[in-house]
Amino acid sequence: MRTLFVYMLLIGMLLFSCKHDTSKCPKCPECAKFHADAHVVKTPKTTKTSTFLALSDVHIDRELRQTCFETEGMSDKSVTSDTLWKRTKFKIESVAKSENPKFMVYLGDLPGYKNSERRNNSHLMLQNLRKLKVNVPILYLPGNNDSLEGDYYSFSNDSLNTVLKEDADAGNPWPIINSKSTTVQVKNLDDSKKQFGYYSVDLVDGKNTLKVIALNTVIFCAKGKHQYVAKDGVSQQKATQEQMTWLEAKLTSLGMNDRVLIMMHIPIGKDGYNGKQMWQNDLEFIDKSGNKHTLYNGFLDLIAAHKTNIVGLLNGHTHTDGLRRLYASDSKSMMTSFSVSTPGIAVNHGNNPSFKIFTYNTNTFDLLDFKTYYASPTVKKKYKYSTDSKNTDFKFLDGSSYTFRDSYYVHNPNQTIFNTLEKQPYDSLVKYVNSTLGAKSNRHSKLKHPDAVNVYKE
Repeated sequence: MRTLFVYMLLIGMLLFSCKHDTSKCPKCPECAKFHADAHVVKTPKTTKTSTFLALSDVHIDRELRQTCFETEGMSDKSVTSDTLWKRTKFKIESVAKSENPKFMVYLGDLPGYKNSERRNNSHLMLQNLRKLKVNVPILYLPGNNDSLEGDYYSFSNDSLNTVLKEDADAGNPWPIINSKSTTVQVKNLDDSKKQFGYYSVDLVDGKNTLKVIALNTVIFCAKGKHQYVAKDGVSQQKATQEQMTWLEAKLTSLGMNDRVLIMMHIPIGKDGYNGKQMWQNDLEFIDKSGNKHTLYNGFLDLIAAHKTNIVGLLNGHTHTDGLRRLYASDSKSMMTSFSVSTPGIAVNHGNNPSFKIFTYNTNTFDLLDFKTYYASPTVKKKYKYSTDSKNTDFKFLDGSSYTFRDSYYVHNPNQTIFNTLEKQPYDSLVKYVNSTLGAKSNRHSKLKHPDAVNVYKE
């Protein structure tokens, strides 16, 4: 009898325990007949993706034995030694083998800073790029150190000679080497302005085409410690007008569904360290309708007018892992695009040697993510400008990488970089940029002028 009573009591408890508010069923599994479908975690449909490599600011010095961190403003030992380049080459080739990128971009600055070795080091770095075992097209554009004449000089001299002519190879010519690679088809190269250092090209992947516009923004550089020198006989204003007219024509010729990636060396906007504009704002641009703009505002207007075509902008020059949001006018306007920096291999801006691999939507070419691979100093060496931290013998150690998604707390794998930045509060964006600015450097690089992350019309 006692056993029967206990049995009936248990049945009663079980029946009454199931009588909960069924409106809560999708949120709790109390009832044995809860709606299973409502409890399934729905994951976003994955997007087919591809990748490309980005490298910038190697600043090779064939005479340097070992790359070292130095105090701000010093650079004789902070450029790239042969040892560091060999390690970088090995890492790039390893990443290329595992990730199978479609193409690679080099965003400017080939040689170290010794004028006497400028020609030799430029040639050496172009040869280094040729010797990379990546089997993909490599697209080059000039940095401010890539003139044979000097820093911030016109790309060609009065004889129309350039660093690319010094490394001529009829079978595999610059500005795009390995153009016969099968990863993508290189078509419609317009290098009619090659003496000025800019061009456009189509990268065709099956039925999908990415248009690439490579600019020479050294022409736009601001006055200051370094000023543009027109050794080719074309004034900075005239060269600016010609390049902007060319860019306007390229953008206005785009079809509704065309996708374009714009790349350059010196980005538009403020320098995050000294707060000064990196482009000279008294340069002018007269558009095809005859309207006069400052270079700065005219460029931002062009980007805004073609924002649905532009997947993003890439830049080098800063040596750091930063980015910028571009706007058509002020902070109340909508973001029109963004520019992502690829850090340098040279470390004179307090950065670890780094390069990137970008992930993009194979069909739309929208940029989804990037991973930054970095080398760290493994030895502390005492010398005049040394600190208490490790400062030399940089190595790409296992696990030394981070992604945009992780650094900016992106949880949806299909969310574009544009959408992430568009929604990011200013304070959060500055925080995330500072967290990776020096590519995890022990120099703790931070923006001295955090407003550099937003680029507005002047």
